Amino acid sequence: MRTFAQGALIKPSFRVSRGFTLVELLVVIAIIGILVGLLLPAVQAAREAARKLQCQNHLKQIGLAIHNYESTYRALPTIDAGGGIYSSLSGNSLFVSILGMIEQSSAFNLYDFSRGNRDPVNQQVVAQRLPFYLCPSGTFPRQVPSCDADNGRAPGSYAGCIGSRDFNQYWSFYGLPRPELNGALVYTDSQPGRTWLRDILDGTSNTLMVGETAYNLPDYTFRSGNCAGQPRYSFTYWSNPFPGSTGCTTQYAFNPKDRPDDGIFDPNWVRSFRSDHVGGVQFNFVDGSVHFLSENIDAEVLDAMATRAGGEVVTTQL
Repeated sequence: MRTFAQGALIKPSFRVSRGFTLVELLVVIAIIGILVGLLLPAVQAAREAARKLQCQNHLKQIGLAIHNYESTYRALPTIDAGGGIYSSLSGNSLFVSILGMIEQSSAFNLYDFSRGNRDPVNQQVVAQRLPFYLCPSGTFPRQVPSCDADNGRAPGSYAGCIGSRDFNQYWSFYGLPRPELNGALVYTDSQPGRTWLRDILDGTSNTLMVGETAYNLPDYTFRSGNCAGQPRYSFTYWSNPFPGSTGCTTQYAFNPKDRPDDGIFDPNWVRSFRSDHVGGVQFNFVDGSVHFLSENIDAEVLDAMATRAGGEVVTTQL
């Protein structure tokens, strides 16, 4: 009879673990892909909502700065700070005027208001990309084209509302009577030349003051010269007081980036309020409130909001 010695080694048994099959691995990858596909739009929407809210806050800060300006100087700032409506070279925009009211006192003190926004003396200031003047939803190039005479000026996302009048009227400055602007903000070379809060007879909560102007639109290019064919970036530089840059009317419908250009002079010339947000544009009203206006808003209602003393009754629910 065979016996086993005490303490004899017993050979252990090994169990082989089975790995994933190719089919199982593909199923797992497919499930992960589906989950990512479902979650990604929600994440993107949440990010855009946050950017839109931050853009709204920028407009509120700009509105507050304008009110601080009004409290100091007893008048609303003009779109141009010297140089008149044709002051792209010699003038300075309202956003230059309110630098000291928007926590940019150092830039304001450094700026030489006796020079234009394209003067080399002011280059250090106008080249700054100021967060309050940029919508987070926007896409901005590192610099404007090197061939552009505007090279060096930083972009901006906002413009003052100068009313509802046709832009053609604003090109009659060469020896002709000054046109009358009917918005809350005006040019010094226009009539009345300056506005006060007491002039907002339609009500501060019903009157537009500052709106969005998307910086880069499709097909907006130079048509001639050494810049021909290169993107113009919509001409929106925060220091530039030229019409369409930091002063716009509601004569033309909102022109968001994903819509073909429908500006005034040619397919490349865009001068309407426009945004990077889907469905409309955000505005700061004279009372300081900010509202999102649908791109489908009735044109007459929009024009009524753009005038300071038109006597219209605005019934659209904001």
